[in-house]
Amino acid sequence: MLLVIVTALAGQALAQEATPIERVKHSDGELGCQQMADEVKTMDQEIAQAKVVQSSGQTTQTAGQAAGIAAEVASRIGMFGTLGGLGGHLFGTAASKTAAGMTEQTGVQSAAQAAERERQAVGRKEYISSVFIAKGCSASNPSAPPSNPNAVVAAAATATTAPTTPTTEVTAQTLAGERLTPLALKLDVINPEDLLSSNKTLVIPTLYLSLITQGRVSAVKQSGMFQSGNATARSSANYRVAGIDKAYAQKLAQAILDNLITQLRQAGYTVLTYADVKDRDVFKAAARDPSASAFNEGGNDYLVVTPSDEQMFKIGFGGIAFSEFWSRGKTRIADATLLIPQFTFHAPQAWAEGSRGYKSVSATTNVVHGMNMWTARVTWLGQPVSRMGRGMPGVATREQVINVSERVGTLSAGTDASPDAANALSGVLSALSGAGNIQRNVTNYVLTIDRDAFAAGVINGAYNFNTEVARAAAAAKP
Repeated sequence: MLLVIVTALAGQALAQEATPIERVKHSDGELGCQQMADEVKTMDQEIAQAKVVQSSGQTTQTAGQAAGIAAEVASRIGMFGTLGGLGGHLFGTAASKTAAGMTEQTGVQSAAQAAERERQAVGRKEYISSVFIAKGCSASNPSAPPSNPNAVVAAAATATTAPTTPTTEVTAQTLAGERLTPLALKLDVINPEDLLSSNKTLVIPTLYLSLITQGRVSAVKQSGMFQSGNATARSSANYRVAGIDKAYAQKLAQAILDNLITQLRQAGYTVLTYADVKDRDVFKAAARDPSASAFNEGGNDYLVVTPSDEQMFKIGFGGIAFSEFWSRGKTRIADATLLIPQFTFHAPQAWAEGSRGYKSVSATTNVVHGMNMWTARVTWLGQPVSRMGRGMPGVATREQVINVSERVGTLSAGTDASPDAANALSGVLSALSGAGNIQRNVTNYVLTIDRDAFAAGVINGAYNFNTEVARAAAAAKP
């Protein structure tokens, strides 16, 4: 009966194929801004669902492999002999191995189909996003009419291809923001009137960019009070990022800073750069902190850069970026409002999850080749009037884990780093018995970045955020 059920489910899973997602449709020219924004959201949902299916398929594949091992062990210790002598033993062994093989095949097929689905959805999203931007649609107000409704985007110009060999250079087109996609960012804007306090003059002496270089994600799930048995499921994944160095990261930091300065000037502000103020006593005397180029938080290691080494000003307690430029809560810069941007990006994307049923517990970890903008904020210090505290003045993202790219490089298949080679087998037997300890495999991954694709993800998140900062600055009122 078990063989019939597993085989039927496997056959059903293999037979199901979703309708392919067309990257370009003949009706795309008739889409309005709101319709394109809705289409992008739909593709985001497709991408998220594909990732879930890929993870589920990989879990199913692993379960099939482990079940095959368990069947072999059961065969050797005579567990299937109770089905009726030698015939029962052979039938039980064959049935279990066949079911395990079908389960593994189902997982492989499901993961492959989901990966193709994700590729199609990414291609569709990129094309629609390029049309959205070319026509001058507003990400913050998609219902508004486009500013350039007759713009045409060549379908072939934005074709999506998976990177094969990591690139070593960032293209001028990427740094110019030609690969941007609209992001709907939820932000907190506090005391924008401070930007006006020095005759709309701003100074931005530096920018901090944090990129994850290696990290770990894990999940632990224990059986509950009303569950059968006493078991614990554990899963963890370690990941390392290859291809990032300081010079490369500094180039991205400078590009982000240049973009913010340009957008603020377009919003009607006078913006002073580090080159404009570096000879002032307050900046010459400010402490630098080269050790801040690396830090660990939450089990993750980060590379932190500023556009140049001399712009690595010391950060104060609690992450106060302008601690070197104030005294007793007052700015040391009398003729301008000080702004300091800070960005943090995570790639690869990694998460963990656990679940439990009446006779089972499970824990899984997932690592994929995308990128999230973890935090983005610009804090400022002007000549503030007396006010009740509302938090640090500036603009900051309200949500973490903002997806800015679906693929920034090539992720290795993962290598088993379990402390015990028999770990998977003992986990399967524990699950079958409903008792004992289940220890999942530890897996190591390496993300080898495609430098242009990685840069495109960082630029996508940062430039979208810069646009919102400039919008808040333009709307500031005394």
